[in-house]
Amino acid sequence: MSTGERPDVDAVRSVYEAVGRGDVDRAVAALDEDVEWIEPEGGPFGGTHRGPEAVAENVFAGLGDEWDEFAVEPDRFVADDGTVVALVTHRGTRAGTGETYEAPVADVWDLDDGTITRFRHYVGSVRYAERRGEP
Repeated sequence: MSTGERPDVDAVRSVYEAVGRGDVDRAVAALDEDVEWIEPEGGPFGGTHRGPEAVAENVFAGLGDEWDEFAVEPDRFVADDGTVVALVTHRGTRAGTGETYEAPVADVWDLDDGTITRFRHYVGSVRYAERRGEP
């Protein structure tokens, strides 16, 4: 199936591409006005953020503070009935320490007619805690 036949995957892919370019405006433009964006508790952006402005302020704006370099590289998309699961690799260099980080994560995107209504970010807790300097 070509990507032109998978509009939900195309919508999600466009957000990853916008984040990769540092284009926060384009990334949040794909979000529904009532989007629910869920980040793991204990992480730098942990919690539930509602609405595109909250996502821009509480997630995307903080990337520059947390990282000198940061990349989100989608490895695979699985789509079914308005839900896209993205298997992704995060890579970065932590600000202030120069520590490098690489970890696989899974993101679950719910869409309604090509607009993102919910995002859930899943990351392995042990590796995540190690990156955060926790036991």
